[in-house]
Amino acid sequence: MITKSYQVYPRCEAMSYAIARLRKLKRGNISGSASHTARERETPNADPTQKNIRFIGSLDPEERLEDLVLAKIAENEQRRKIRTDAVYCVELLLSASPSYFRPDCPTNAGYYEPQKLDDWVEATHQWLADEYGNRIVRAELHLDEATPHIHAYFVPLDDQGQLRCNHFFDGRQKIHEFQDSYYNTMRLIGLERGIKGSRAKHQDIKDFYRIVEEGRDLEVDELSAAQLKAKAADRDRANQRKQEMEATAKALSLENEQLRRRIAQLEQDNQSIKKLTEWSTDLALDDVAWELGLWRKGNEWVGGNHIINIDASQFTNFGNGSHFEGNDAIGLVKHVNQCNQVQAIAWLGERFGEVGAKRAASERSCSKSCG
Repeated sequence: MITKSYQVYPRCEAMSYAIARLRKLKRGNISGSASHTARERETPNADPTQKNIRFIGSLDPEERLEDLVLAKIAENEQRRKIRTDAVYCVELLLSASPSYFRPDCPTNAGYYEPQKLDDWVEATHQWLADEYGNRIVRAELHLDEATPHIHAYFVPLDDQGQLRCNHFFDGRQKIHEFQDSYYNTMRLIGLERGIKGSRAKHQDIKDFYRIVEEGRDLEVDELSAAQLKAKAADRDRANQRKQEMEATAKALSLENEQLRRRIAQLEQDNQSIKKLTEWSTDLALDDVAWELGLWRKGNEWVGGNHIINIDASQFTNFGNGSHFEGNDAIGLVKHVNQCNQVQAIAWLGERFGEVGAKRAASERSCSKSCG
């Protein structure tokens, strides 16, 4: 049993409210909830410089929440087979109005008075122990968002150790009893209970962040000036997040456009290389030999260590006692210039281009017909 040593406060003049929400988790939802509360995935509006505190459960980062839940259920033999859609665990979300944690500046998101925080954490810890005992397998205090809050995981086992979520949270009346129970402890530190039967229906954790900023389930026209400022601060944070996302999207769009242009350029280059390759097959090897700086000597082209005999589209080099054969302009350029395929094609493009290639092809065709 935890000793109740927290300070008892009078009711806050600004009327701060205790907040208790819950979410029922089927087995397939447990890991997703755990990854959020343990900050294993990016969380909007969370300050990465602030550390959260796990005060129930192991600090081992490798320990899986799902394993804890299954182990707790396995402590007692289940008389009935657990249904595939059964609720294995209930996530409790507990907090208070911003005006409780920072009465002098409720709109200053992320700030809290240390003594107020300590008293609320101690009171909430006491309530969890009294209400649910060792069926709470994990609880974490989050300090990295606008207002301090606690995520606690309750395995809904009845007094006989049977998994029965409906025994605790079936219907609006039992939800109200859950909230009443939390309030009965929180009132000792000066917190109020939200109005029962409010027109707003926000019983789920998904509405928690709006509720924390407002203080309780109030319609907009019922909010105080401080609560309206808190809502405005939340809206400003949302707008800042939106602007950051838009800037990221714009940068990604620019990168995509640059990538698209690069791909288009590569495709164009590829087409040019393809065309040059096609042109090179039509080039007269005598023209290519001339451009390579060789000169005709009888039936051979010579220069440097090369003695090349050209016969239509075939060439043979007898220089230095070697014997090298080829059958196109690209091969001739690669051999004489000692370069690779791309460099040979580029060299041909510079010397002949499309017009020159067609001219060489035309001359070659003419020489064939006239011969």
